Amino acid sequence: MKLWYAPNPVPYRPHPATWRQPLHLHLAPMWKALARVLPTLSGRVLDVGCGSKPYRDLFGSEVTEYVGLDREGPGATPDVIGDAHALPFEDARFDAVVSFQVLEHVERPVECLREIARVVVPGGDVVFTVPGVWPDHEVPHDHWRFTRYGLEGAVRAAGLERVELVPLGGLWSTLGQMACLELDRSLAGRALIPIVNLAARALDPTAREQLVMNWLVRARRPR
Repeated sequence: MKLWYAPNPVPYRPHPATWRQPLHLHLAPMWKALARVLPTLSGRVLDVGCGSKPYRDLFGSEVTEYVGLDREGPGATPDVIGDAHALPFEDARFDAVVSFQVLEHVERPVECLREIARVVVPGGDVVFTVPGVWPDHEVPHDHWRFTRYGLEGAVRAAGLERVELVPLGGLWSTLGQMACLELDRSLAGRALIPIVNLAARALDPTAREQLVMNWLVRARRPR
């Protein structure tokens, strides 16, 4: 089994998981998408719900300032402690705002998006990811899962313009990832994780957009 299965890092942090690891179907598409988008950002960047800042190194050299905001908590290393519902910054303070797997944990996600729109400059970029399907986590602070239509409405309600909305992991990847989470609970099950990962990854391009594990949203504040 050691030739196949590889565990998550300890302590855990988001990482570009390989096909041998239990979170491959969840993390690998997200990492690839962010590696495409984040280097295009520039200037002053705010990371809302930054946690341990796992994606910091994906930003390019055009970023002149990076500020991480989060609440106090295990593993979090924010530069500023604050609430996403009321960001402690003046209007148009940042050239871009990012947020990764955070909006499912806030009580009022549209309100948070309005705050993000407020602190980004006109014409500035907003990039965020959210889950479409995922088990309960960080309970009791786990409130939402998102669809394409819900995200489109939330972006509009926040006064932003959608640039792109990208599904990350379709039906087979979603089913495979849920299976891997269960298989990782036992020594025998772990031997199957690489096989499930490879099979789901091969089948996923054939799936219709009916069940999406995660979403990448890129929006812009109108000028």
